[in-house]
Amino acid sequence: MKKVLLMVVLILSLFVGVSYAVKKDVPAKITAFDVSGNAHIGVQPILGAVFSKVGENIDEEKIQNDLKAIYALGYFDDVQVAFAPYSDGSKVIYKVTENPILNHISIKGNTVYSTSEIIKTMGLNTGEVFNYKDLREGINAVNSKYKDSGYILARIVDAEHDKGDVKVEIIEGIVEGVSLEGNESTLDYVILREMDTKQGKVFNEEVLGKDLRRIFNLGFFSEVIPAFEPGSSSDKIILVLKIKETRSNTVNFGGGYGEKEGWFGFTDLSINNLMGTAQGLLIRGQFGQELTTYQFKYTNPWFWPEKLGPRTSYTLKFWNTMGTDVYITQQDEWHVGWDMAFGRTIKENLGSSISFGSERVEPRNDATFEAYTSNYVGYSLSVDTRDYWMNPTKGVYNVFSIKQGWKYTNIQTNYLKLGLDFNSFIPLAEKQVLAGHASSGIGFGDVPIGELYWAGGPNTVRGFSIDEMRRGVKKIICNLEYRYTFNETFQGVFFYDWGNAWDGGAPVPSDFISGWGPGIRFNTPLGPIRLDYGVGSGKDTSQGILHFSIGQAF
Repeated sequence: MKKVLLMVVLILSLFVGVSYAVKKDVPAKITAFDVSGNAHIGVQPILGAVFSKVGENIDEEKIQNDLKAIYALGYFDDVQVAFAPYSDGSKVIYKVTENPILNHISIKGNTVYSTSEIIKTMGLNTGEVFNYKDLREGINAVNSKYKDSGYILARIVDAEHDKGDVKVEIIEGIVEGVSLEGNESTLDYVILREMDTKQGKVFNEEVLGKDLRRIFNLGFFSEVIPAFEPGSSSDKIILVLKIKETRSNTVNFGGGYGEKEGWFGFTDLSINNLMGTAQGLLIRGQFGQELTTYQFKYTNPWFWPEKLGPRTSYTLKFWNTMGTDVYITQQDEWHVGWDMAFGRTIKENLGSSISFGSERVEPRNDATFEAYTSNYVGYSLSVDTRDYWMNPTKGVYNVFSIKQGWKYTNIQTNYLKLGLDFNSFIPLAEKQVLAGHASSGIGFGDVPIGELYWAGGPNTVRGFSIDEMRRGVKKIICNLEYRYTFNETFQGVFFYDWGNAWDGGAPVPSDFISGWGPGIRFNTPLGPIRLDYGVGSGKDTSQGILHFSIGQAF
């Protein structure tokens, strides 16, 4: 039985005594070459590998290199040399012993790829002379196939040839267990359910990378570092995730004064990881001279998985608002409504959601408008390859959305909204990202004022105040940001915005507004706190507007 791993030993032992094969009475000049012992391999491939040439004198070092070269062809179990007088010189005769015909190939330990696929990758064919070189190259090809697909622990550990039979043994690297360290608040199952790397599966580096992305995007952790420990046998490993949690539950309160809002105060309770289950709860109240609002929001990223399947999210919102919305309607009114949405991961990076909602709007004092009820259903389809949704450094996030609504007064009217959003994040260098956003939307029918599109303000075109904002049933918005991360807490931004919102007809380029300026971001448990100083088109830098918001602009 001959193992490939011992090939070097075989090669070295092959050449013992080569120098003694040349006798003193053998003529020194080479006048011919010949091969003996070859039944299936032609003479030409063998002689084509040698270095010695007719007309040269016999050189023992060259002859030894000839033997090595013939053996390196891979077809032979043994290679020797002999000399015979021939035409006023010597004939060099290479005596070979061919390997047996390859009859059978067996593969052991493979689960990721079928036996036929591995044999095809190895490139070995039964019915032909067994070739050590082809086997070695086949081993490398199989190892590369596993590695290129992310199975970095998989490899061929043994390959032996015996009387025409080749036996190959593979270990693929089985995950014997997954353990967690450092998750004091978050329950284990909340983390483990995000993972496709599970006990009993073959370890895959690419799958683990996607697992870590999903875990990190829960928003509860500042670090998720994988480590490996040996398992109970050489083909098994234990995956350990070392986790560092962030603060996920906050109570905020404060107040302020705005030129249009007057005095106001607010308080909210934000629980993003309710009892360690990843469910979220937000209770918010704002009280002011112009507007008072209450809001309740509940989120669950894994809602009823037994019936709806994995990674089906659920969001429920209620709100009650009284007063004058100085930003949008500028009318004294009362709003009460609800909204629920279900999101589903269709496959990796592709998701969809469906939403339902209803809102009642009534005038509070003077009947400046007719009370109405708005019911709607919406659907969206998204592609998301971002590495981290709160502050992405690479990937894309593209969304198509459609919303059908019904407005009820003393008559029923309908409205329809279509939207497209494109977001791209390109890493330029370490700590530097170029972020781009483009969106368009169009509305049809009797679109309520609260459903109109806007251009101007912190999330569209910065550098414009409320009074300068454009609104309508159509919009085009484009944003470009250069982002530089100084440390884990602080990020600097330079932005340029361009866009418009209008009611009818084709867009008029001269009506579009633009804004530019610097900004800073402070990372907090609520997300990045955003401060942007925007200078609108046609304005001096001293006329810029400071925008404050939470979360990235896009």
